[in-house]
Amino acid sequence: MIERLVRALQALAAPPDVQRARFPEFGATADAVALDYGDALLLALDCPQLRFEPEQRVVLERLDERLDRLRGAGSVALWTATALRDSAEWTTVRALAADALRTIGAPRELPPVDADSRRSG
Repeated sequence: MIERLVRALQALAAPPDVQRARFPEFGATADAVALDYGDALLLALDCPQLRFEPEQRVVLERLDERLDRLRGAGSVALWTATALRDSAEWTTVRALAADALRTIGAPRELPPVDADSRRSG
C-alpha cells in the first residue's frame, strides 16, 4: 500500500511531461494523476498495518483537500494538459506532493511509467 502511495505522490510531484508519460492512455492526465493519488491515499489510510504520524496525515490530507478544491472550483480549464503544465494551481499541487514525500520519508524520484507498476500496490 505504501509503495502505491509513494508512486502516486511521486507522480503528483513530477514535472508535467513526466505526468503525461505516466498516463499516456488518458486524455485528461490531470484527472488521472489526481484520481491515482486519491485511490492510493484511501487504500493507505484504510490499511491497518500502516500508521501515519499526525504530521504525515495532515500533509497527505492537505494535498487531498487541495485536489478536492480544484475539482470543486467548477473549472474544467483546471483539468486540461495546458493547466497541468502552466497553472499556479498545479504548481502548488506539485509542491504539496513534494512536501508529502519529504514528510513520509520517501524519495522524490520519478515514478515508474509502465502500466503494471502504477496499478499494483
